[in-house]
Order: sequence, then structure tokens, then C-alpha cells
Amino acid sequence: MAKKTNQAPQQPALPKQPVKTAKNNAKAGKKMSQITKLCLLLGIIALLVYGNTLSNGYVLDDVMVLKDNTIVKKGITAIPEIFGTLRLHGYADMSNEYRPLSLAMFATEFSIWGLNPSVNHFFNILLFAGCVIQLFLFIYKLTGEKRVMVAFITALLFAVHPIHTEIVANIKSRDEILCFFFAFMSLNIFAKYMKSGDNKHLLLGTLALFLSFLSKETVVTFLAVIPFVFFFILNDDRKKAIFISGGSVVAMALFLGIRGALVHKYHPGVNFGINFMDNALVGAPNAASRLATEILIMGDYLKLLFIPYPLICDHSFNSIPFTTFGDPLVILSAVAYVAVAALAIRLFIKDRKNLFAFGIFFFLFTLSLFTNMFVVIASTFAERFLFFCSVGSCLIVALAIEKWLAGNDLEIGQIISNKKILVVLLPLCLIYAGITYARNQDWKDNYSLYKADVAKLPENTRLNYYIASELQKLYDAETNPAEQTRINNESITYLKKALSIYPKNTDAQAEIGAAYLRAKMIDSSEWHLKKALELNPKQSNASANLGTLYLNQNKFAEALVCYQRTTRLNFGNAVAQFNGGVCFYQLKQYDSAIQYFKNTIQVAPDFNNYKSFQFTAITYKTINQMDSAMKYESLAKEYDPKFKL
Repeated sequence: MAKKTNQAPQQPALPKQPVKTAKNNAKAGKKMSQITKLCLLLGIIALLVYGNTLSNGYVLDDVMVLKDNTIVKKGITAIPEIFGTLRLHGYADMSNEYRPLSLAMFATEFSIWGLNPSVNHFFNILLFAGCVIQLFLFIYKLTGEKRVMVAFITALLFAVHPIHTEIVANIKSRDEILCFFFAFMSLNIFAKYMKSGDNKHLLLGTLALFLSFLSKETVVTFLAVIPFVFFFILNDDRKKAIFISGGSVVAMALFLGIRGALVHKYHPGVNFGINFMDNALVGAPNAASRLATEILIMGDYLKLLFIPYPLICDHSFNSIPFTTFGDPLVILSAVAYVAVAALAIRLFIKDRKNLFAFGIFFFLFTLSLFTNMFVVIASTFAERFLFFCSVGSCLIVALAIEKWLAGNDLEIGQIISNKKILVVLLPLCLIYAGITYARNQDWKDNYSLYKADVAKLPENTRLNYYIASELQKLYDAETNPAEQTRINNESITYLKKALSIYPKNTDAQAEIGAAYLRAKMIDSSEWHLKKALELNPKQSNASANLGTLYLNQNKFAEALVCYQRTTRLNFGNAVAQFNGGVCFYQLKQYDSAIQYFKNTIQVAPDFNNYKSFQFTAITYKTINQMDSAMKYESLAKEYDPKFKL
């Protein structure tokens, strides 16, 4: 029998744990501190580059979403209404877009600061800085801590890139900035979920993506980006990647459901067609010409990502003339895209995590919505469409700098010490920042913007009309008759150019009719105003100006027809309301005259130096309703103490 010996029981082997020394803790803290400092540095750079927009005013579509939006100007109390209506319900109510988040921000800003463009520009800049930081954090997650330089250079180039001036300098584009901010926030939160498995992060990431949809629907392209990221690059767990993709689909479906219900509620059966002047591709001579022009436009997008000049706020007809496949630039554009796509596929097949491939695919995914090949949109071409796309090009440049100038796994501090990097990066950033800073000044006001851009693109019918329209405002503010004549003649020159490019530009037809009316060229004025109404019976400005032409000739019945049509189309046209009242008075239809004068008081009480109060009092006196006459006489005296019935 074997002798028993006393043996200590065997203990199960414990996994080796790294010893957390004070040195390691300090190192971890230093890394965290470095990332925080880089975020702050990038944010400050973004603020500095766009700081000069703080003195800019309202430009382009700012009037629609803020300055003249009746719902937004109700303030915070209107936020439930904003989330329950379509985008332009408070302006023209002819939109099938649902972008409530930016409007809610505008309403909040209006409640606190009133109409203050400096405040609105400040929040645009602040949110853009947030976009830069979100981008940096996302690329940092893709590359890892050893390649933080790639993430930093990508975000730096994005911060200073001139192609973003239209987004940041135009208050209206808050929707695009918020869309980007929440889209990349969702990527960052989903990345946390992939690491932690905490369902809280899955829900928060889905919520962030939903907020991106509520900002602007263009984030729909992320339904391709998100699976690419989490199935191929940050692919720690396939099941989690499926949940992330599912959450993305849920966010989109919820948004589309709300938007669809609102479109059905406010515009059932309405077909929101594409205007030729907005997107001339709908009127291309044939399918081949349209496709060739679309490919040429894609080439222009590619060029602007690396050579951002010229920068122009409007590319409507005839900025990009129709072309054919015989155009060498079309062939060059097609070859460039085929080569780029082929390279991305080749790199992807070799390595699913190749970031060069991801940069190219990100660019192609996000650009696809704006090529007009898959979905016809309300614009031929716009710089703002490259806001998301530029992430791909910035990442590719950063990777190229790392690969060919730096070598792999360089610390962030080596950007400063590596002369080869500085020789490329420093001049590029300074040039881009300089162009951006200078371009911001063009966005000071409409006149500055149109004046700068029509010089670069004189064959654009809308830009010529826009500058002429701004000249009319200068005419109205001018008191020197000789200077008024000069301004009006300059306006007519631009309008003639606009109409020579596109005679069916009804806005230009109406505007030149008004300009000829100011010049007392009655026959020419009448011809153009009637032409505008022939082309578009809903051209309310043409109708109002034609009414004024007849009123000046004491043709009260003819004038009244025009003013009534104008007020049906645009109740808020104070000129038509007031002059319609004058016509009714002259035609001895006094009750209707009173109604029109009261309408004027409702829409613009200060119109014509508050004369509506006086005319209402006079009309009541004419029909011997003295109590009402004395009431309005009292109101009129508040604005003109010398007034007396």
C-alpha cells in the first residue's frame, strides 16, 4: 500500500494581470490628455478660420428658414409646431422636406437674442468645430492610438478646407452641420458599443443617427457607411455589427414614417417637380447628353476637393452647359472614377481594413446621392454636397502623408519635427485657410456674394438676376436721383444678360418689368410683366408690378384685377394690399377698400409710413361711420400727430 504524503492542494492558475504602476497610470493619463488637447486645438482652429463670419448678415435662403419664417419667429413656444410641420411651413409652405432640428435651434436663438445674425453665425461655427472634433475621434478609433497623426491631419484638413465655406458661412446650412455632427457622433457611439457590448450605447447611437436624419435626410448614405465600418474595420463582433446596422435601419424608417405622414397631411397628391433652373439636367437634350454632363459634374466635384477654386454659391442654368461623350473632360472624369473605384476594390480585396479603400468608398457612398444618376435632386451642382464627401479625400491625403513622407506609427509630435511633412502640410493648410477666410467675406451679404460670384460665372442666369434684385434694394435706399438712375440702368444690364441666357427666367422677366417701370419705359415694362405672367401665372411680383403700372395710369379696374391676383398668391404682399385698397376706394367699393387697408395693417403696419391707418379713417368717414373713423384717426395720430380728418 502506497504511503500517503501530505500535499498542498493545487490552486487553479490565475490569469496574469498587468501591474498598474504609477508610471503606467501617468502614461495613460498623458494619452487621454493628448487626445483632449488635440480636440481643443482642432476646435480652436475651426473657430479661428471661420471667426470672420460673425460680422456677416443673412444671405440666400436664411430668409426662408429664419429671418422671414413666421413659425420660427414665434420662438421656443413654436418648437412642437416645428416638429409637427414640414420645413418651409412657416414661409412658403411648398416643401416636402422635414428638417425640424435646425429650425428648433433657430427658434430658440430667436427667443433669447431676437434676429441677430452674429449669434446665428456663432452657433454655426461652434457646431462646425464640433463636427471637426467628432471626425477626429472617429478616425482615431479607426486608426488606433499609434496612428493618431492620421486622425489629426484628416480633421485638420477638414477644418480648413475652403469647400466648406458655403456650409459654415450660410446660416441656413445649419441643417447640414447638425446632420454631420450627429452622424459622426453615432459612429463614435456605435464604436463604443462594439467594444463594450453595452446596449445603452446601441440605443444612444441609434438616437444620434435619428437626430441626424431630423437634421437633414442626406445622412441616408450612412446606411452604406455604417455596415462597411462595423463589418470590415471595427469588426470585433459580427452579431453586434448586425445590431448596429439594424439600429440604423430603424432610425431611417422612423424618420421616413414621420416625414411621409406630414407630406400626406399637408400636401396630399402634390407632385414636387424639379425646376429646370434649379436642375437643368431635367431638360437635357437627350439621355446621352444628360449622362455625359453628369459625369462631367462628377469630375468637377473631384477637382474641387483638391483645387477648391472657383467657389460659387449658385450653379443653376447655364453654369454647366450640356456636353457629350466627345468632350475630353467627360472621358477624363469617367476614367478617373473607374480608376479610383478599381483601386478601392483591389485594396479592399487584399485587406478588408485598408483605410485607403475606406476613404475612397466613403467618398463614393456619400457622393452617390448628388450625382443625379440614381435620384434626381433639386440642384445640378453645389459645393455643400461635398461636406460629407470631403472626409474621404482628407483621409486619403492624411494616409498618403503617413505612407510616403512619414512612415508608419509616428507620434503626433513628429508632425512638427518631420520637415518633409511640414513642407507639404503647412503650405497646404495655410493656403486652404487663407482661401476660406477670404471666401467668408464674400458671404457678408447678398450683394457682396452675388457681385463676387457673377464675375466668376457670368453665364449663370440666376446669378445675374440675383445681383439685379439686390441693386433694386440699393435703388430703394438711394435718395440721389442721378444715382438711382445709374443703379437702375446697371440692374437692367444684368437682367438683360439673365434673359439672354434663359428667356424663360420668369423672375428676371418680372424684375426687368419693374426696372423699366422705374425708368418710365411703360411699353417695355408692360410687355415683360405680361410675359412673366404668361410663363408663370403665379408670378406674384409681376402681377403686383403690373397692377402698379395700371394704377399710375388711373386704370383702377385693371389694376385691381392684378392686385387681387397678387394677394391670392401672396397675402403678405403689403404693396398689393394697400394699392388694392386704393383701387377699391376709387371704384367706390368702400367696404372692400377698408378690408384691404386693414389687411395691410395686419401684414405690415408700418407700410408707406403707417398710411394704412389714415386711409382706413378716411374711408370710414366717406361712408359716414364716424365712430370707426375717429378710432382710426386716433391710431393714425400715434404715427403722424399732424394727421386730421
